[in-house]
Amino acid sequence: MSDPFGPKRDRWGRYLLPDPATGRERAWMRATTLSSTLADTYGLTQWQLRMVAKGLGMRPDLLALAAAAHVDDKETLNRVANDAKEAAGSSAGANSGTALHAFTEAVDRGEDPQVPEPWGSDVQAYKAALAEHRVTVHPEWIERIVVNPEFGVAGTFDRIITLPDGRRVIADVKTGRDLSYSWCEIAIQLALYATADWMWNGTGWDKMPVLDPNEAVVLWLPVGQGRCELHTVDTASGWEQAKVALQVRQWRARKNLARRMLAPDEITTRLLRSLAVADVRRKVDAAASLDELTAIWAESDSAGTWTSDLTVAAAARKKSLVEGTNPTQPQLEVVA
Repeated sequence: MSDPFGPKRDRWGRYLLPDPATGRERAWMRATTLSSTLADTYGLTQWQLRMVAKGLGMRPDLLALAAAAHVDDKETLNRVANDAKEAAGSSAGANSGTALHAFTEAVDRGEDPQVPEPWGSDVQAYKAALAEHRVTVHPEWIERIVVNPEFGVAGTFDRIITLPDGRRVIADVKTGRDLSYSWCEIAIQLALYATADWMWNGTGWDKMPVLDPNEAVVLWLPVGQGRCELHTVDTASGWEQAKVALQVRQWRARKNLARRMLAPDEITTRLLRSLAVADVRRKVDAAASLDELTAIWAESDSAGTWTSDLTVAAAARKKSLVEGTNPTQPQLEVVA
């Protein structure tokens, strides 16, 4: 997909950005994707199921569509489930959170946005919390895309702030009602940002400013509650778990963990075929003329023992016969 307000993305939402080392465009895993690898999604799944059930109760038309659809009609049933969640208001909180994010971003850029209630009280609480903790927000480092080549990830951080002791750290604005189940995921995500090497400037890469890699700050601003709390996050531990998350994803991608067990007769058949192919290879390498080489091919092809490797070997032998050379040919390995 393409984002008219930022870099291109692929159909999975991954940024398509040049690799700082090679300059070639590539897809980068989203930082949120890696950070959610170790998350316990049971609670989220249960909430989604409740929203679907509630939405179906509110929308008889969706219930009818679900009843009429075949169980394998994934497209229809997925659409019904999404529409049911929407009917239950599942996105209302997310929309409010997005709006509140935008208001705080405008404030941190030095603007004076007109904020309606209930978000006006939230924004005032945000300003008061920053002042109380003597935090400095850097307008040039708001909503910036960064890449962490070590993990192959890219993402957009919310802020870089300077703390009263002079340390610059990654800061993230969170507007959810409850973060108690999210801290592990948040620690990994912010660790990836804090240890990123490059920041996208719209046309190329800038080196990241020096940040404290061991600590980040979450600006918790629950929507509609008129309060804001600052929480420090242990990104040193988050970085260690990011490595675990990457290992888990690599483990999940393994394709060679199992193979079909061969019966004794099949093992014997494969061994005999391997020996037959090796014998043909020896004949090919020793062929004294093109006619002999053709005869070897015809006999082997008829017997079903001719392979693509033998085609390559025969082409090399044919070339040596035509040119009058006799290069040493490697032999096929006999594999059971």
